[in-house]
Amino acid sequence: MEIDFDGVKFKNPFWVGSGPTSGTADKIIQALKAGWGGVVIKTVGDSIVRKGVRPMYAAMRDQNKDLVVFENIELITEDNLETWDRYIRTVYHEIPDAPIIFSIMGSADISEWAKLARWSEDRGANLIELNFGCPHGEPEKRSGAYISQHPDLVYEYTKEVVQSVGVPVIAKLSPNVTEITEIAKNAERAGAKAVSAINTVSCLMGVDIEREMLFPPVFGYTTYGGLSGPGVKPIGLKAVSSIYNNTKLTISGIGGISNWTNAVEYIMCGATSVQVVTDTIMHGFNQIKEWTSSMADYLKRHNYASLDDIRGKLAGKIKEYSYLENLISERDSIDDELRKIREV
Repeated sequence: MEIDFDGVKFKNPFWVGSGPTSGTADKIIQALKAGWGGVVIKTVGDSIVRKGVRPMYAAMRDQNKDLVVFENIELITEDNLETWDRYIRTVYHEIPDAPIIFSIMGSADISEWAKLARWSEDRGANLIELNFGCPHGEPEKRSGAYISQHPDLVYEYTKEVVQSVGVPVIAKLSPNVTEITEIAKNAERAGAKAVSAINTVSCLMGVDIEREMLFPPVFGYTTYGGLSGPGVKPIGLKAVSSIYNNTKLTISGIGGISNWTNAVEYIMCGATSVQVVTDTIMHGFNQIKEWTSSMADYLKRHNYASLDDIRGKLAGKIKEYSYLENLISERDSIDDELRKIREV
């Protein structure tokens, strides 16, 4: 179950992703003691840190009350760097070899990204994730997803950080772009060793037509937010498989992971690690015991020695449409195929 992520070892591929469940020392410690392989701290910043609004979450459920998608309009941490100094010291005091990944976001001033990266390295970071993905709030300040949407900025900001530190750099990418693989290539060209994909999908959750209210309602108003949860998994799988097939980057897969089988899907599409946020919001940290046990059983049952044996195994089966056309000699009618789908 151990993975090697750009030279950094983790006991399993499951990371708690950057978000509300990695935003304090206590939460980071709780996650690691529960058995998570790593924790990406809630994104830290300097000049762009500001207070968040309330409410900032909304959820869409199916008829059985199971989560379909989750929306947030949350920003990066509200805590300053001095507070994070204390958090990090507390974590390392409790768990000296704590496998934490630092997540940073600077302003439009490129030098601030380098400063935050050096701050992270000085505090023991083995990996640094650059948050180029937040789809709300931060783009108004020419940060977050704004950077992913401008390939030249992905290159410039990544290169600035890579040249400022001696640890591997991960570029966290937004799916709210025309072609995420081209963005990943720019990060690779700038010296990034890895990418994490995907950040949340820009959305408007819904409307209460009786009360004529948008979700989440903030004094009668709302803003476009970030969509996560099971419903975004296909978007994440597409991004990961495409990046795997077209670059040499190590990939941390994100998006809609709510059980161990979802993680296997991401790994088979090319991910080395997977990050989970929404499921930890909904269910806490203790699911990790069942997830790691079941994944180990799966590998044993299929005679795989390690996760390396399945990484990217199915990515090569993704072809252009014209390739599939040449494979078809007989086919069902559209009505027959739709009937089979409905009967599942």
